[in-house]
Amino acid sequence: MKVVFDTYAWIEYFEGTKKGEIVERYLNESEIITPSIVLLELSYKANKKGWDMKKCLSFIKIKSDIVGINEQYILEFGKTYNTARSKIKNFGMVDAFILTASRLNKAQILTGDHHFSSFENSIILD
Repeated sequence: MKVVFDTYAWIEYFEGTKKGEIVERYLNESEIITPSIVLLELSYKANKKGWDMKKCLSFIKIKSDIVGINEQYILEFGKTYNTARSKIKNFGMVDAFILTASRLNKAQILTGDHHFSSFENSIILD
């Protein structure tokens, strides 16, 4: 199974929480995809918490495929973002970036962000 990790999933993992233990199971049993924008959010969190972002990034690069913007992504993003915003008013661009990554890679999204709860391809960490 392919699984897109959002920032929430990586944070739970690196903080070693109970939800992080669930994330670890996916790390060991699935093909993991990390959108590049997640790395930017994680960098912010790492700096705030005093984590070694270089170490976190090295681990993520080993354990997942990092995906970014390409032509196909650009062409799909607008439709994804507008459709999601019509259903969920405060659905942000970062959320749409992650949702686009999941759609283009035919993958589930592992998250604790309830913005994704109305999408059938989401796995919500509760």
